[in-house]
Amino acid sequence: MKVAGIYLAAGQSRRMGTSKVSLPLSPNVALGAAALRELDRCGLEPLIVVVRADDRLDWLPDPPERRRWTETCLTAHLGLSFSLRCGLNAVLPTEPDAVLVALADQPFVTAGLVRRLIETLGCRPDLDYVAGAREGGGGMPPALFSRKMFPALQELDGDAGAAALMRSPGFKGAVLEGDSPFWRMDADTDGDYRDVARHWQESGI
Repeated sequence: MKVAGIYLAAGQSRRMGTSKVSLPLSPNVALGAAALRELDRCGLEPLIVVVRADDRLDWLPDPPERRRWTETCLTAHLGLSFSLRCGLNAVLPTEPDAVLVALADQPFVTAGLVRRLIETLGCRPDLDYVAGAREGGGGMPPALFSRKMFPALQELDGDAGAAALMRSPGFKGAVLEGDSPFWRMDADTDGDYRDVARHWQESGI
């Protein structure tokens, strides 16, 4: 099964008030680099990092070989769906069987979780998606979508993310727990970022 990856790093960070992907978790690791380093270990081909046009990319770690590259989304300010569509348009010519969608503000997502998503979909061809388990039920990023869902993903509009599709009874999916106690944490606000950075430093990653 050929799996491509889309790493969404083009958010406007409106609630944060500043570009969050460049914020430090430790002296050597930026927020946006943490989960990306994990995805680099998962054999995703290609792995597309969707960024804004004004991103200096100072947070971006060097890519492994040539399997990862950035894609600038000029319409990212119009909503999450535009960034997702930009990533999809970049990976579709490679004809993947599935695509993994991950967010740049979830630094505790691990390669182990991503590999389990891939293994589960590979063993369950009846599934349309496999995702992380949202607290309280349902799926959340990171999420792996079979190619059967590509048209529906491309039809999303505005700030609607793929979570809307995972709530639809028209698609069949499975959800998995992460292998880090903090894997659901994201840095949506300044307070969230401070909590994330504190847990990162305490964990000694």
